[in-house]
Amino acid sequence: MELTAEKRKELQEKVTTDINAILEKHELPYRMDGISVMKTSKGTSFLGNIRVHDPYKVKDVRKEVEDYFESYGNVTITSRDVVPCCELPYTYITFHIDYFNE
Repeated sequence: MELTAEKRKELQEKVTTDINAILEKHELPYRMDGISVMKTSKGTSFLGNIRVHDPYKVKDVRKEVEDYFESYGNVTITSRDVVPCCELPYTYITFHIDYFNE
């Protein structure tokens, strides 16, 4: 079943709100503005990323994000440490949700 435009928008808003609630719970200042949508003939993908500047909270935040996405089916979550030249280091957690057309 293909996702309607209304259902895609609803999912974008829900994930953004829920992930921001996780970040707020852990008292992290960074918030997601939204997630990207890629629509192809095979289905729809949702892509998002989170910055966690506190190294002591990365493990807990990632675990909570993984638990949150358990019910979403086909989700890939990765993370990597980033050390930029002009700001504090952070861990970049990305997620990719796939919905395939039936």
